[in-house]
Amino acid sequence: MFNINNKYLKHTLNVVFILLGAFVMGAGFNMFYAPKNILLGGFGGLSTIISDLLASIGVNIPMSIIYLLLNVVLYIFAVKILGKTFAIYAIIGILSYSLALEFCTFKSVSDDILLCSIYGGFATGLGVGVIIRCGASTGGGDMLGCVINHKNPKISVGWVTIVVNCIVICLSLIIYGLNLSLYSIIGIFIAGRTSDLIIEGPKSVKAFYIISPKSDEISQKLLTELHRGVTTLEANGMYSHKHMQVILCLVTQFQISKLKQIVYDVDPSAFLFSVSVKEAMGKGFHKLEKHKSILIHKKQKQNMATNVTETTFTTTPAEKIDAKIDGEE
Repeated sequence: MFNINNKYLKHTLNVVFILLGAFVMGAGFNMFYAPKNILLGGFGGLSTIISDLLASIGVNIPMSIIYLLLNVVLYIFAVKILGKTFAIYAIIGILSYSLALEFCTFKSVSDDILLCSIYGGFATGLGVGVIIRCGASTGGGDMLGCVINHKNPKISVGWVTIVVNCIVICLSLIIYGLNLSLYSIIGIFIAGRTSDLIIEGPKSVKAFYIISPKSDEISQKLLTELHRGVTTLEANGMYSHKHMQVILCLVTQFQISKLKQIVYDVDPSAFLFSVSVKEAMGKGFHKLEKHKSILIHKKQKQNMATNVTETTFTTTPAEKIDAKIDGEE
């Protein structure tokens, strides 16, 4: 999460934010979810279900203890493939979250179950996102997915998480009824979207493909007025049988209207379409950094590398012009 040369300071800050993320998750659960019997996704939801079932037969075991026991068993199997740093971070995340569930007890802040599911999901997603950004985990579905993916690379971590959440929802339907299950789905969805935003960041951009006989003039205006790099792709029209150049230009959300105006001013009859780009890294966008994958096995990485296909683009010499976003270098 932190790009710091001093490794001891970096590890210290990561641990601090892991603890902070675990506190947010535990407090959010006790403030919003627990008072209304709304379920967490993954192992948190399973722990709640098991705890309630045991309580119904007179065996009172806190949900936090069950969560810890489930993850300890999983951790024993997963520790061999997680790596030393992640293993340490993960055990800190699991223990701190279990302690937060047990001791970060707060009164419910709302009597509205819908608001509790929304804000509980936000708090859970925020905590999970911060912890994963630090290279750690609170256990549960992602570690289970890692173990299964190691044994069978065809099964992705994401699918394992989905299956675990589906099991939780199905069990909640049987035990708690339809209404609570629907509210739990809302919380799980919001938690997932929030954690994705924290992990990935708001990096979405648009890639525009522009087809026009005035491609050179449009390219120059995009370079000089929009300060964006331009790539031209050689193409042939199958209907007209004419050779043409297709312009490819990536822009931020704030530059879309300006790009359309430039294209219209040069060639009102130009054809253009856009596709969403989840993340763009490199000059003019977010800095390209080295990240350690924590959920992909080494053999799978090698297989992915051998399957990469090469694509060659014809770039304009003017592409070397600096492309800068306001406030970025």
